[in-house]
Amino acid sequence: MGRRGVRGMMVAVETAIILPVLLLLVGLLIVLARGQLAQLTVASAAAQAARAASIERTTSSAVEAARGVAASSLAESGVECRSRHVTVDARGLLAPLGTPATVSVTVTCVAEMGVGLPGFPDTRTLTATRTSPVDTYRTR
Repeated sequence: MGRRGVRGMMVAVETAIILPVLLLLVGLLIVLARGQLAQLTVASAAAQAARAASIERTTSSAVEAARGVAASSLAESGVECRSRHVTVDARGLLAPLGTPATVSVTVTCVAEMGVGLPGFPDTRTLTATRTSPVDTYRTR
């Protein structure tokens, strides 16, 4: 075998070693990016739900509004939740007029990741809590 034959075999061996590692790194990047995007979506849904709850006048309507907004926000974003739980702390709506108060919403979603690698789960539990201020001088 000449120099060119040995060199060609070395390139083939290098490619056979590097290509799977490179593909694994690309797959890992996709899985991690998808998980981070899902976490940001849940955080956005919690923020939107908190804002919707903070503009309501009663705690029951605040809870209803927050759950509806969180559900529609997650549905529109494309994040598929196996289960979803929305907890609303609307006690701030009961504060006396002129008292600063807030409404807090926690959204928990067991999300389907859609893509996976060996050793990574196909679902991930994502939780986000966001707070929104209640208008201090608005009648309640």
